[in-house]
Amino acid sequence: MRTIILNDLHLGVTRSGGTTLASMLELREYGHAMHRELLGLADDGDTVIVNGDLSDVYDIPLGQAIEIYVVVGDFLREHPNSTVVWAVGNHDLSKDSSKLGTVAFLGALLQQAFPDRFTLMDHSGALTREIYVIPHVANQDMFDMELTRIPATTKFVLLHSSFDNEFAGQMDHSLNLSRKQAKALRDSGITMIFGHEHQQRDLMGGAVTIVGNQFPTSVSDCLNNDTKRCAVIEDGKLSFIQTWSRDDKVGYFKEVDWRDVATFIHEPSGFIRVCGTATGEEAADVVKAVSTLRQKSAAFVVTNAVQVAVSAGLEDIATSVEDVRSVNVIELLLETLNPDQQRAVKELLGRDVEPEEQQEELETT
Repeated sequence: MRTIILNDLHLGVTRSGGTTLASMLELREYGHAMHRELLGLADDGDTVIVNGDLSDVYDIPLGQAIEIYVVVGDFLREHPNSTVVWAVGNHDLSKDSSKLGTVAFLGALLQQAFPDRFTLMDHSGALTREIYVIPHVANQDMFDMELTRIPATTKFVLLHSSFDNEFAGQMDHSLNLSRKQAKALRDSGITMIFGHEHQQRDLMGGAVTIVGNQFPTSVSDCLNNDTKRCAVIEDGKLSFIQTWSRDDKVGYFKEVDWRDVATFIHEPSGFIRVCGTATGEEAADVVKAVSTLRQKSAAFVVTNAVQVAVSAGLEDIATSVEDVRSVNVIELLLETLNPDQQRAVKELLGRDVEPEEQQEELETT
């Protein structure tokens, strides 16, 4: 039987940029519809694992949580020999470990309802003899430790981390697999299958497989990839199923010149990147065109990537702004005060009193 690998669905998504309240709600419904469609790729007897970030935030709205529960419950009832596994990602967990996330809560309910066919993986473990899963962990040191515990029988390891990003491992709530670590795993005969990154890549002769997410939830998800995919392991071999195309009727991705946005107002729901160039005098027209498209179209997300030329004289203004940013307002204030007032202000700010000021205070007392 097959193991179908999904990741970074970001259900219950919240987008503050490029959306209206109505389009964000439509985007959420699109996510749930795609979740149901992706589960439908499985035949009865297959295992479906979500390799992290099932949810967009750890505490998605209750209505969104119910929708996830219903979709998974329906799948398991319709596929009595299949199993579903959720491995937690960084978006599924709160930075405060005392707070229970939606994924953990729903996982507990699904484990009760389907005790032999649903598993929540919040700790590393073997999915099969050849497949090992490392969910998100609290920090890079713990992640590095988990890498040393991969069993010798492992042929595929599922990770939810960045690859070869030296900054990710130093960021709060993010992890990184270094190129050196990847080479060691590859030399052990292991293929690494990544969640977390949304753009697909295949590196090291296929030993590093960054699957990418299965459908976009933002315009940035659409860039650089014309299609998206999910991973499948069957009989010890890795393959892929296409799950999205920029030409899909719903969920499409299009780039449109800002002067032509009127032609897209009646398009179905998708992701639109407004681009092109404009003069400084046309900047207001660009804003109006993008705003009109967001309000009147059925698009999930509309972003503004129009390049507006800088008008003459603005370079000097920009320089002045940088000068303002470099001004130390506190120092300017202190210069206007007498020594006693300066000491009082510094004490309020928690600043150390200069040695000469301390000596002056001793002499006056």
